[in-house]
Amino acid sequence: MELDGHEGGRMRITNHYIERYHKRVFKTALPNDKCFTELETIVREDMDLRMTPLQQQNMNVISGSGSNAKIPMGKEHLVVTENDTAITILYY
Repeated sequence: MELDGHEGGRMRITNHYIERYHKRVFKTALPNDKCFTELETIVREDMDLRMTPLQQQNMNVISGSGSNAKIPMGKEHLVVTENDTAITILYY
């Protein structure tokens, strides 16, 4: 998923976001045998599968604005963003 930032790049994802994504979405512990780049790819691909096209569009618009937001992802979660960065994921 190419989540646009205001510079046309991808929305950044923090280590904390990846940890919480594994815990709250995958319901597993963070694997120790993968590097950050591999984990980021796994999370981005899963987000793409879970989000509707409208949710993806909303994420691109809101995250590209540089504002803080809680954006729906699928039917159960909210992605919390701050300054074009996904910082954590919450349950509805």
